[in-house]
Amino acid sequence: MPLIDLETVIEIKDPLRGYICLTALESSILDLRVSQRLRNIRWPSGVYKVYPGADTSLMGHMLGFVEMTHSMFNHLRVDAETVERARLTAMLLAVSRGAWGNVMEEYLHNGGADRFDIAELVIRWSAVADIISDSTFSVDEVVSFVRRGIPTKTIRINLSEVPVNPELMDSLERDAYFAGVDYANIEYNKLYGSLAIAKNMLVISRSARYTLESYLSAGANMFEAVYYHKTVRAAELMLLRVLQLAGSELFPFPTKDPTPYLVCDDFTFHHRLLNVDKGASEELRLAGKIFDAFRRRDLIKVASVRTLSDTRFLSRLSDPVGRAEVEREIAEDTGIDPVRVYVDFPDRPSVTFYPGRYPLDQLAMFERGSRGYEFWRVEDVSRIAQSLSSPMRTIRVYTTRGYRARVKKVADTLLESFDVSGS
Repeated sequence: MPLIDLETVIEIKDPLRGYICLTALESSILDLRVSQRLRNIRWPSGVYKVYPGADTSLMGHMLGFVEMTHSMFNHLRVDAETVERARLTAMLLAVSRGAWGNVMEEYLHNGGADRFDIAELVIRWSAVADIISDSTFSVDEVVSFVRRGIPTKTIRINLSEVPVNPELMDSLERDAYFAGVDYANIEYNKLYGSLAIAKNMLVISRSARYTLESYLSAGANMFEAVYYHKTVRAAELMLLRVLQLAGSELFPFPTKDPTPYLVCDDFTFHHRLLNVDKGASEELRLAGKIFDAFRRRDLIKVASVRTLSDTRFLSRLSDPVGRAEVEREIAEDTGIDPVRVYVDFPDRPSVTFYPGRYPLDQLAMFERGSRGYEFWRVEDVSRIAQSLSSPMRTIRVYTTRGYRARVKKVADTLLESFDVSGS
């Protein structure tokens, strides 16, 4: 299906999408420093430590997100203005990302700021605001696109939550391509072409079940092989620990003025952490040492791993305070500094993607029968979708070199105490 023709002013060559064209409004935003800094932010932040070819930037991901969003809305047969709204929203969601990408997302989340909050700050209080004000859109209108979704026929499609997700679609293919793995062969045009809006929700034709399942399987495979790879996560956990220790000394938390946050990229943090003064705080000096080890690929190691389904324990890990208590408990029983213990689990913001990140309850399957259209929950039709809703989660405990045996003994005992079913 040919894309809706928008008036564009620039073409950018992309290895996956061919030439990506931008409108005058998008080109103006792209030229801003806040957008250009995306060239110096890796996404995902730790994958290149395992897959050297996956040394990709947020700039490429942003352009791919815009293009895939265009394709999705085009297949929904909306007008050109709706496509422009969706593309602009995709661009601004990407522009609002911070240094260290997915790791920064968790740091901000733990501080009480979600993706929508940061995007609104960027839209209202950065140079983006002036460009939007000079366009056919208003700042308030664009903020509503980000927070509430793009008005599309009878519904609003939120690009951060929609299950057939254009950002994820591009990320899976892009990250697989540059990592050199073959886990994300997705027929996205067929998938998008099977979407419709009915009963005030997004629906997909039952005839596209296998195409949808290939998309779901690609996500699950990339989660296992790339995004939750034990070494990828080791690198990302080290960056997260740096922010936990010294984030406030690297930049002020973006609550009102986003400028200090928006001038930072990966190079900013690299320079600051490798040039820590002797008189700096103990936290900043320790953060500098952890980052130097990350830079040299002297990464933390897995000491214990267990697959669990205990909902109370998993809920405790999902809370930053609860997770810190578990790490401190392991450290105290081991007799080491808690800063040397890291507990990881899948369902957290710094994991680029995990099954269940985009719940399928916002999507239904439909088929035209002799009595008209029939609708089903995706999980009722697809066994693959059903299997991905499993409560089982793989928990890992990491530590620094020299402490693995001691930490393993304590961590194994702790995790086994929640493994009453022998999972």
